[in-house]
Amino acid sequence: MHRWNGSDWEFLTMVDNLSEARKITIPPKGEAADHEPAKPATHPMAPGRGRHRRPS
Repeated sequence: MHRWNGSDWEFLTMVDNLSEARKITIPPKGEAADHEPAKPATHPMAPGRGRHRRPS
């Protein structure tokens, strides 16, 4: 298996079959994530005076 580090592919590990590769790349559903889930983006045209708004 290889992984992309942002500029180049680097060796990660060797696996015998697809099921072992999936165990490495896809965590089990019951396992907690190491990071908190992303928050939804705010509406880009929300009311208010932003940096690129036309002055009224």
